[in-house]
Amino acid sequence: MITSTEKIGNRMVIRVLKNIDDLKTGEDFKTALMELYTKGEKEIIIDFGDTNLINSHGIGKILMFYRRFKGIGGKIYVAPLNDSIREIFEPLMLDKLIPEIKL
Repeated sequence: MITSTEKIGNRMVIRVLKNIDDLKTGEDFKTALMELYTKGEKEIIIDFGDTNLINSHGIGKILMFYRRFKGIGGKIYVAPLNDSIREIFEPLMLDKLIPEIKL
């Protein structure tokens, strides 16, 4: 299992428990996000606290679901990023697109 989920208020927190650095983990991450989307969740917080690496297999899924959630009036946030994930987000300007939020 790559993720766990928890409802906090009106937001669903999806905790990423492994690095997303290959096709399998990318597809598992996509499946987890799709479940939340099809259930009608509107606000998602992605928590990368247990993750040290995310590459294009994960970044692409984040962008795909950012557009999907935005299209239904929803929002995606990230929990405060650790240094290794921040180093990936900032050069791609994902930190400007997806706001950080405290849990």
